[in-house]
Amino acid sequence: MAKTLTILLNRGPVSSEYADMAFKTALKAREKGYNVNIWIHIDGVWVAHLNRNKPNDITGKRLREALTKGIQIKLCIRCTESRDLLANEIIPGMPIVGLPDLFQWLKDSDKVLTFTG
Repeated sequence: MAKTLTILLNRGPVSSEYADMAFKTALKAREKGYNVNIWIHIDGVWVAHLNRNKPNDITGKRLREALTKGIQIKLCIRCTESRDLLANEIIPGMPIVGLPDLFQWLKDSDKVLTFTG
């Protein structure tokens, strides 16, 4: 049975390297056979913004790759709402949910990493 890694990310794509490092870590863990979850909250929700698809947007490209590799990604509803980020403005495939989803992931995880600086 595969182990599960949950990653918490609260940094946006331009404020630090945390978002990029979180997705690189998630992709490597997935490659090694882990089930991977990524919980994105606070300013991290900007990583999911559709308008981020620009030639120099490595983090957005890694996020899209993570989705294609079966990595589960969820966004915090309070964080998206407080930033006026709507569901139709984010990359498809990431539900906007509440804390019970995060708590369940934490309970079910073998490892938890935080990229929260």
